[in-house]
Amino acid sequence: MGKRKKRKTELTLRFPRNFQCATFNIKSENKLSPLAKFVLQGMQFKHFYYARDDIFYLLNSNPIEQDFLLQALYSISISLQNNLSVDFFDIWISEVHINKVPRKNKFIIKPYQKLESKEYITITLAYVIKKVSIKKKFVY
Repeated sequence: MGKRKKRKTELTLRFPRNFQCATFNIKSENKLSPLAKFVLQGMQFKHFYYARDDIFYLLNSNPIEQDFLLQALYSISISLQNNLSVDFFDIWISEVHINKVPRKNKFIIKPYQKLESKEYITITLAYVIKKVSIKKKFVY
């Protein structure tokens, strides 16, 4: 019998034990498709890059929605990177919620009034900040 190769542990399986969270709310101007909702719900506990790939490959039939969700994901991850110096390899999607907020006109109450509701995507990212030691070199 040959030696068994050890399988590399996927980034998704290495969800951090000691992590911090940041929650972001994204307003969707257009109604999300059922496929987009399915992809978003499937992103929970995935590494940032796997979530990005899911959106990129699974929503390629709807480029407008794909672009919107990719921009949102990039924007929130870049916010973590710029504000907290978090590396992209240290970001996971912890939770995703899609909330529908009905828009009502309280001044016009008629049975035929039909206003579309807005959808808000709430994404909670889990991240780890690695400690970086800085050693100064003195030249004499």
